[in-house]
Amino acid sequence: MTPTPSPSPIDVFVHAAPAADWQVWAAFAPVIAAVLAALIAFFTLWQRRRADNRAEWWRRAQWALDASMSDETKRAEMGQQAINLLGRSKLATPEDGVLLKIGTEDPLEAAYSARLAEAAADVAISDDVEGQVMRVDDPQTRRDNEGDRNDSTGR
Repeated sequence: MTPTPSPSPIDVFVHAAPAADWQVWAAFAPVIAAVLAALIAFFTLWQRRRADNRAEWWRRAQWALDASMSDETKRAEMGQQAINLLGRSKLATPEDGVLLKIGTEDPLEAAYSARLAEAAADVAISDDVEGQVMRVDDPQTRRDNEGDRNDSTGR
């Protein structure tokens, strides 16, 4: 039997509803994934570059510290100049600056400075305590304190 066409054509209607939110996001998923991967790669490369630069900075700082302690005057001066330059670098953290300062200070001078700082702190503490004792011994302060006690006890 030979196929015969249908006697009347069939009309097909496709009713398209608006896309759901998840369908819109799904359409952009590859783009979003690519952007996130690019951001992660950028951050990783930036962090690696910063770590490499800091490692190189520290290698230079070690050389400068060794050179500054040299017996050769010219080499010691060059090491000190390098330390001064490295201390102003953006790669140097505050702790690095302290380490560079400690590494270049004369040990006797550092001990003397530490003793002076300790003595100054002791004087500041004793002055503060003395000021508090004077305030308590002051007759006006004593009357004020007695008045406060009387007010709180109701007398």
